[in-house]
Amino acid sequence: MKIEAAKVDSGKWLTFWLAGELFGVRVEDVQEVLMNQPLTAVPLAADHIVGLLNLRGQILQAIDLRRRLHFPPREPGQQSSLMVVKQADNFVSLLVDGIGDVLELPPEKWRPPPDTLAQVHRSFVLGICPIEKHVVLGLRVESLSGDSDYAPLRESPHAQRTSSLPGQEN
Repeated sequence: MKIEAAKVDSGKWLTFWLAGELFGVRVEDVQEVLMNQPLTAVPLAADHIVGLLNLRGQILQAIDLRRRLHFPPREPGQQSSLMVVKQADNFVSLLVDGIGDVLELPPEKWRPPPDTLAQVHRSFVLGICPIEKHVVLGLRVESLSGDSDYAPLRESPHAQRTSSLPGQEN
């Protein structure tokens, strides 16, 4: 069974790594990739909102995809990158472990997410595309900034906000 062609209408995808998994977003949804950018903390924000990014005067939410997708936290000192992506009529920055390659992934190669994918992840994954040694999980960018998982700040390692990207020195 193939995923609906209307859902996967682009052949070029920017891939990125998150907790050892390979994800992808449509190239046309990516504005730019950034390294070592300072973030401004947002008190009482949802746990996955790690701050605000001032990108040439444009203020963007910075979403930690590990937190948003309920993956384990990064190891201390682990490098990360920010991807600025289009989401509806504005932009948002996504904190990821590493940037991969731009791959040509034809619409006909995409499959629906498997039934074994955890329910918490199903709303974020558009489909899967097998490639040589991996499976690319197509990310639904439009589903990421909702605050359905909102939880007030609490005493936890996630509640400690920093003024730079996780894994970067202040």
